[in-house]
Amino acid sequence: MAQSDSLEYALNSVRVESDRVSEQHGEYLDSAAMSFAQRVDSLWLAWCKEAHCASIDSTVWFAGTSSKQLAKSLDTMAVVRDLADLDRRTSFDLAPHGAVLDRIAFMMRSRPVFLGKMMGRAPRYFPMFEEALDRHGLPLELKYLPVLESGLNPLARSNAGATGLWQFMYPTARRHELEINSWVDERKDPAASTEAACLFLKRLFKIYDGDWHLALAAYNAGSGNVNKAIRRSGSRDFWRVRRFLPRETAKYVPSIIALAYLFAHPVEAGLIPSETAVPTFALDTIMVYRNVRFDQVAKATGRSVEEVAQLNPQYRKEVVPGAIGGGWPIVLPVESVGPFLEGMPEALLWEPHRTPEVRFEPEVIAYRVRNGDVLGTIARKHGVSVRELKKWNGLSGDMIRAGQKLYIHADPR
Repeated sequence: MAQSDSLEYALNSVRVESDRVSEQHGEYLDSAAMSFAQRVDSLWLAWCKEAHCASIDSTVWFAGTSSKQLAKSLDTMAVVRDLADLDRRTSFDLAPHGAVLDRIAFMMRSRPVFLGKMMGRAPRYFPMFEEALDRHGLPLELKYLPVLESGLNPLARSNAGATGLWQFMYPTARRHELEINSWVDERKDPAASTEAACLFLKRLFKIYDGDWHLALAAYNAGSGNVNKAIRRSGSRDFWRVRRFLPRETAKYVPSIIALAYLFAHPVEAGLIPSETAVPTFALDTIMVYRNVRFDQVAKATGRSVEEVAQLNPQYRKEVVPGAIGGGWPIVLPVESVGPFLEGMPEALLWEPHRTPEVRFEPEVIAYRVRNGDVLGTIARKHGVSVRELKKWNGLSGDMIRAGQKLYIHADPR
């Protein structure tokens, strides 16, 4: 059915409903009128959704050509002009390279639904990212890294074990003092992981002499791969180094620049935000100094356990281990803070036998030995001793072989 036919059908349905309501009288009139108004809204919103013309949550309206159609005849001159305008406002190099234009067209053509979801989730995370990046003196465009890395999902975990919004591997997370144990994984904590990511990015920026493109390539592929690509290319210009990088990394920096354009010009790209998340300003953080179960929090606030868990993804067992380590934070909607503070004394008495004793146990990770590895370098990389490595793996000597699996325990807080 064409969009115009769909709208006509919706309006005819409303007229029939109007005739029916007009026949009502007496004490039923008010309720019928209310039903009629709700029916009008429902039909109108349904048509808008079908016509792909509006994002009710974000108040972005778009009644033109879809992103897929726009990508087929992308106005590259307009994109270059807009990127040049964005480039003037930042220290991050947003040069409109041909690879960037290719990624913009690809995302518009093949990823409109994904980009809509990312734009819907952005109000939850971007203000937090921007505050931390600005505090560390970093370009705000780095906020697009988690879009590529995790799809703005704090629970994301790659096949290689990278976890959280910023996709930290275990050793990198531990080097940046993120807590990982049997109860807490701060790689999934939006605030803690963002702080760690800023420190990591600053270090990479320094290593690559102020070249953000190379620093981001190292964030994605590791410094070893980037250094090898630099040697093979004989250059430190990212666009020359790029062809020697892993395929995913070669697309990584152009994709970051493409996202900067698309998020700044969603209407021109035919993109519509969807699945809007709770914005940062609507949330608050409270320090908890007792062990509190999520179901107790839900009982005190009237929220669901699922919502509490979604806002606090770093806690592995739906328990805030507040009695350990000097207290731990819990994030709640602003309107739930008062009920939480008032209702917790009573909620803590609800089935107290189900509240576990909390003791931080180090997480065990498996490390696959690579060519050239020795126990000393593996131990330093993971912040443990050679003696501990031997003990955990039943080694009597220092001999290890490529492909061997070693089990490593993190130090508890």
